[in-house]
Amino acid sequence: MKQINKLGISWILLIVILSFANCKTQNVEQAPPFTIHEKTYFYWVGGKKGTAGTEIRIKGIKTTTNVDFPTIFFQNHEYKIATGININGFELIGTTSELIKKDMIMHEDAAGEYGNTPPNAKKIPFDLQNDEAVLVYSINGKDFYYKITGIKQLETVNYP
Repeated sequence: MKQINKLGISWILLIVILSFANCKTQNVEQAPPFTIHEKTYFYWVGGKKGTAGTEIRIKGIKTTTNVDFPTIFFQNHEYKIATGININGFELIGTTSELIKKDMIMHEDAAGEYGNTPPNAKKIPFDLQNDEAVLVYSINGKDFYYKITGIKQLETVNYP
């Protein structure tokens, strides 16, 4: 009877290990089909009261033509990328904008705070430093991930 229990536990353990082995993981690639030669970001403040955001720019050269760049994760935001291609390579631009919200109502009675909207606490799937990003690139429909470090912060831009 003890042998049957040990055999059953062994099978269950084997099934659990194999199920974890088949899980999709987000592997960060070490040798992507492009090189990056410039990486910067800056904060901006809009001319309209209460608008602000961040813009990240990545410049580089592709080593193959079938690479697409749909998304970049940076400073706890997911950016959709606008791609520009020229004879010198590519330029990726991701912009996020936020409308600065009005003050929240704080009251000792929770009912007095009715009408406040909760903050957006969306978390990206990577643990990054302030000057790091993960670039998602796609080859023939399959996504890959490349970690970019040492992104240089430029001065804040004030738009009229």
